[in-house]
Amino acid sequence: MYRFPTLLYLFIFLLVGQVLPGQGLRPYNPSNGTNAALLGLGGSLTVTSVLLDRRVTPLTEDDIGILEIDRIPGIDMFSTRHLSLRADEATDKILLASFASPFFLLLDRPGRENFNSAALIVFQGAMINSGLINLTKVLVRRPRPYNYNTDAPLDTKLKKSSRYSFFSGHSATTAYFAITSAKLYNDLYPNSNARPYVWLGAALLPAAVSYGRMRAGRHFFTDVLVGTAVGTIIALVVPTLHKGSGEN
Repeated sequence: MYRFPTLLYLFIFLLVGQVLPGQGLRPYNPSNGTNAALLGLGGSLTVTSVLLDRRVTPLTEDDIGILEIDRIPGIDMFSTRHLSLRADEATDKILLASFASPFFLLLDRPGRENFNSAALIVFQGAMINSGLINLTKVLVRRPRPYNYNTDAPLDTKLKKSSRYSFFSGHSATTAYFAITSAKLYNDLYPNSNARPYVWLGAALLPAAVSYGRMRAGRHFFTDVLVGTAVGTIIALVVPTLHKGSGEN
């Protein structure tokens, strides 16, 4: 399943937030009901995906042998022809870099003053995003592109993770963190001339990761397309739900 250090990420957010001032612009004011609903949804998705993952078994050599490449849509064929360890490693590094993107909010006062709220927003969305990724993977069980590639090692194909192609966790998570950072910046700095460039940078990160995942033979085009869309939607919706939903 797809994993990232969610609890560590939240701990760092909250630790930093405790030493920062609490004045000025306050675009977020969530209700207890909003927080409970988002945390409950993220927790439910996570627990369900973990339980279902225990029932998934790896592909066998016979299973791999009967896979028919002709049944793959033309839009997804690109990934079956590529297998790059370098691309795989590069996407891991970009993914890790995206985790740090919300911390750029600390560079100026509005970001520092709203960091506790931002931490909660990022954590809730990250839980939902991760849970949805894992739940979809264990339900769909789509073989990864390298299962159709004769150059891919058999031992790699026989791992349980080779059944978790749909949808791309790297694309979804990079999109989530990058777009969330841009959304937070947009809300905290409504008059900033840098906003278009922040959004552009946020869009380029998941695009680069998505291409890399296809070059690595890890995901089909439809995997990264859906992953990017899911991460983006969650990144836009969660902060919006926190804006003005509570009582002043």
